[in-house]
Amino acid sequence: MKQRFTLRAALASLFYTPILLLTLSCAPSLTKSSHAVFLQVDGQLGEDKTYVDFITPYKTKLDSLMGQVVAIGAKELKKNPGESPLGNLVADMQQRYSEKKFGRPIDISVVNNGGLRNSLPKGEITLGNIYELAPFENVIYLLELNGDDVEKMARYAVKGKNLGMTGLQVEGKDGELIAFTVGGQKVLPGKSYVVAINDYLANGGDHMEFLIPLPRLEESTILMRDMILDQMKEWTAAGRAIDAAIEGRQKLN
Repeated sequence: MKQRFTLRAALASLFYTPILLLTLSCAPSLTKSSHAVFLQVDGQLGEDKTYVDFITPYKTKLDSLMGQVVAIGAKELKKNPGESPLGNLVADMQQRYSEKKFGRPIDISVVNNGGLRNSLPKGEITLGNIYELAPFENVIYLLELNGDDVEKMARYAVKGKNLGMTGLQVEGKDGELIAFTVGGQKVLPGKSYVVAINDYLANGGDHMEFLIPLPRLEESTILMRDMILDQMKEWTAAGRAIDAAIEGRQKLN
């Protein structure tokens, strides 16, 4: 499964598809040939003024929109294997947003590092920064886990070191799980736990196939990107800068 890319890909499709279709409709039929010519594509390749004139108004409007400042970053936030400030931030935001939106406690919130495509800068954070951070069309799901399911997730987190998590704390060594808790408490086999996660992972992405058969409490259409934007606006309205730190949620050696 692949995460779905948006915005730039969509714009490229909008501009290039009609041109491609027009070209193909007028092109002669092609036949196989062993003859080939190497064409150097570099800075000497001239611009097509007609195309530039056509796309400029759209680019100007897009640049203006993407340049809107939505929050202020206290420092640059990056991702790295295992626990990271950026992963903690987005997982925390997803938990708070989901509790507010769905009206139920969220025990665990999980994001995949691969879905966070860029860092967040110190200082002004623009709408464009949010699109660069979360360019995929992934949405928020709520799943129900039992104790065994939580342990599978903990083992996965320790082995892969590719998750940002809130609520689930893990300790591992050499890729093997040593200990795990939820909310600082021992996980009980007969208890149910609610996890907020994106649809890509819930549907088995990044080799998380063990999540596929789990009960779906919510299959929303709320984009992760919109969730992040909502939370940043909320933080900004409260006078808070965007900040996060490594807190020892994932103790991995």
